[in-house]
Amino acid sequence: MSINGFNQRIDRLQWKPTAVPTREVVDGIVGDRPTVDMRNVGLNLLGAIIGILIGVGLKGMVTPGTSWGPNSGLLGAIVGTMCIAGFLFSVPLAALGAVWHQRRPWLLPLSAINLLMIVVILLS
Repeated sequence: MSINGFNQRIDRLQWKPTAVPTREVVDGIVGDRPTVDMRNVGLNLLGAIIGILIGVGLKGMVTPGTSWGPNSGLLGAIVGTMCIAGFLFSVPLAALGAVWHQRRPWLLPLSAINLLMIVVILLS
């Protein structure tokens, strides 16, 4: 019974084993490509750049020989204060991004990538 049903379906499709696909079928398969969502690329890039700057600043604060490192004077105090403030701002911002991801969807990628870059720089 199932063989007859299968053969009847093939006959209704008018399929032949040597048939090649039509141009419409090929275009339908090849043309269905998923679109890339480019909305958060700028936010991810901004978060990564800010995180890298904060991470490099924090790492340079304890590295001798950097222009804002130990015993560097006023420049070290300014850069160090900005980097510590940026880090202390990034942690609650990431928590808020996770909590407010429904209301403000742009905040989560920005804050998550920012904090990730800071941690990666500090651990390297």
